[in-house]
Amino acid sequence: MLVTTPYRYLIGPGDDVGAELVDDLCRWHDRMVAHVRRHGASARCGCGDPDDCPRIEARELWHRARTEFGVDAAPLTFLRQHGGGDVHG
Repeated sequence: MLVTTPYRYLIGPGDDVGAELVDDLCRWHDRMVAHVRRHGASARCGCGDPDDCPRIEARELWHRARTEFGVDAAPLTFLRQHGGGDVHG
């Protein structure tokens, strides 16, 4: 499976915690792109599966990114867009 790497710039050499988070972000990103293509990008998710929806994972990842990267997480607009709010009502 091809995994994109749009978050690699966030980590420096030897940053193991950041590297683990970036790996998680890259896997989530590919999953979320496929999900949006299938179910749309509306604020309220129509997938009907809150237990396996990548938007649920986005909340945790957005929190982790803000904690780990601080202000450097600000440009992560795709993650922030899908990581906020109650997407399944």
